[in-house]
Amino acid sequence: MKKYIITILILLVLALALHTEAVPRSPDNAVRTATMDSLFTTAVDQMFTVSGGPIEIVSLFGECTTAIGTVGSTVIQLDATAGSDYNRTFSTSVDIDALAVGDLVRFTNAIDQGVLNIDANAGAGQTLSWMCSVGEIELNPATTSTGAVTWYMSYRRLVPASRVTPN
Repeated sequence: MKKYIITILILLVLALALHTEAVPRSPDNAVRTATMDSLFTTAVDQMFTVSGGPIEIVSLFGECTTAIGTVGSTVIQLDATAGSDYNRTFSTSVDIDALAVGDLVRFTNAIDQGVLNIDANAGAGQTLSWMCSVGEIELNPATTSTGAVTWYMSYRRLVPASRVTPN
């Protein structure tokens, strides 16, 4: 009987020693925020730099802080570091005729691309779920103008090394 119990214990120890599993990784669900001011003085304004790995953008909106004249057709896009295959257009193209101080530039719910809206005294827009590769998140207006928008972006890191730097 002793040999039987010892044999079972040895088999149990071997089974536990040979049983391997991937170590579960606990995702980083913390939402971080980055803020930057866009002056609409250049054709393409690099808003945020994403480095170290991809992120999930969960919110992006802007508040006009200095009145803006007409800048025409405007999109928010990603110029990916890995090349044009990874570039993305985050918003539909929207004509901006003018923004008054306090107007919000926000997104409404849409599949793949957000619909960029200009609203006075409105909420911050819809919750987003956009995968963003490493690269530059850019504001691309048709023309330049005077004025400024403060942009607020909330995001989650998809890998621990992901970083967002306002430009």
